[in-house]
Amino acid sequence: MDAQIIYSKKISFQQANTLSPQLMKERFHGAMGINNILEAQNKRIAYFFIDPLLHSFEAANCFYFGILECNIIKKINTYKTGAGPIQAITDAVELIRNGLYDAVFIFGHDPLLSDTKNYGKEIIKKAMEIFEDCSLIQCYDLLARQLCRETGISDDQFRKLSDDLFNNYLNTFQNRSGARLNLSRGKILRDLGSDLFCLTDCANPNIDFAGGLIVANNCTAEQLNIPKDRWVKVLGSQCSMVKGSPKEIHSITGKGTDLFPHLKEAFQSVQTESRIDIIQEFQNKNLLLEAYTCYPPIPMALLLTEGFIGSIHEVSDFLQHHQITVTGGMNIARAPWNNPALNGLIEVTEQLVKDSHAKYGMVHGNGGIGEAQGITILERPLG
Repeated sequence: MDAQIIYSKKISFQQANTLSPQLMKERFHGAMGINNILEAQNKRIAYFFIDPLLHSFEAANCFYFGILECNIIKKINTYKTGAGPIQAITDAVELIRNGLYDAVFIFGHDPLLSDTKNYGKEIIKKAMEIFEDCSLIQCYDLLARQLCRETGISDDQFRKLSDDLFNNYLNTFQNRSGARLNLSRGKILRDLGSDLFCLTDCANPNIDFAGGLIVANNCTAEQLNIPKDRWVKVLGSQCSMVKGSPKEIHSITGKGTDLFPHLKEAFQSVQTESRIDIIQEFQNKNLLLEAYTCYPPIPMALLLTEGFIGSIHEVSDFLQHHQITVTGGMNIARAPWNNPALNGLIEVTEQLVKDSHAKYGMVHGNGGIGEAQGITILERPLG
C-alpha cells in the first residue's frame, strides 16, 4: 500500500508575537477541512508532532486541539531531534503500508523568536544545553576536529570548505528568491569554545515557524478528491542512530573509509527501499537534494559517505557545480530547532508538485550532535 503526501503547507514570521493562533488557523484551513472529513468518515488517523524547544509537553495538544480543532486523538507521537521529521515520516509510511492507519498528520510549531523575546536569551540558551559538561558548540567542535583527523585535512582546509558550503547555500537562496543578500558567515565563535565555527554554521534561525504534511493511503486520497497531480509518493524513508555524547564522538564520525556508518546505513537502506540509484539520478539532474546544513561536518559527511564525491578534497569542486539544498539551508531559508527537515520536506514536496524538472527528491535529517541520521526519498506526481 503506497503512502502519498496529499497536503503540505507552512507559515513563518521574522517579527516576534506575530504568528497568532488565528493566522495559523487561516493558513492551515485546508488541513482542518481534511481532518473534519476524515473524522466524519471514521478514518484511522495518527497525529505526529515535532517538538519545539520550549513547552514541548503541551505543544502537540495545543496545536492539534487548539489550531486544527481536532475532536478526538487516539494516537499521538512527538519527535524531539532534528532527525525527528524524517523519523516521523518513516513511522507514518510504516503505519500506512501495513494498513494500520489511513492518514497521518505530521506538524511542527516552534515560536523560537517570540519565546526568545518573551522569556529571554538565557532561558533559550539553557534549554539548548544537552550535556551538562559540554556545550553544543564544543560538541560540534569535537566532531569537526575528529572528522579532520579521519580525512587528513587541516583546520584551515576545514574553514575553507565551510566557506564553500555557505556560498553554496547562499547562491541557491539568491537564485531561488531573486534577492541579492550581502551576507557572510559571521563572527568566529571563540567565546563559545571553537575557532572552527562561525555564527551561521550553527543554525537556529530566530524565527517563528509552523508547518506540516498529511500522508495518506491511495484510497483515502481518492475519497478526499485530492487531484493525483498533487500526490507526492514517499518512495522510502529510513533512520539510523548510534550512541551520541561528547565522549563518544568517534562512534559518530566512524573511522577512515567507514565515516558516519549510521548515515551510510540509512542511505543504503532507503536506496534499497526506493529502488532507484540515488547518485545516478542526482547526476542526471533528476533528483532534488536537501542536505541538513547545521554545522559543516554534517553536509560534508553526507557527500562523502553516500558517494556524491570520492574524497573530501573533491568537496569544493562539487559545490561549484551542484546545489545541495533546494531551500538555501537552515539559516538563510529559516526553520528553527527540530523543524529544518520538516521545512525541507514541505519545500521539496511543493517543488515536485509544481512540475519540477526532477522526478525525485531527497531530504536529509540530522539529530543531536550527529548521532541520529535519516533520509527520505519522494517521487513527483504521476498525473
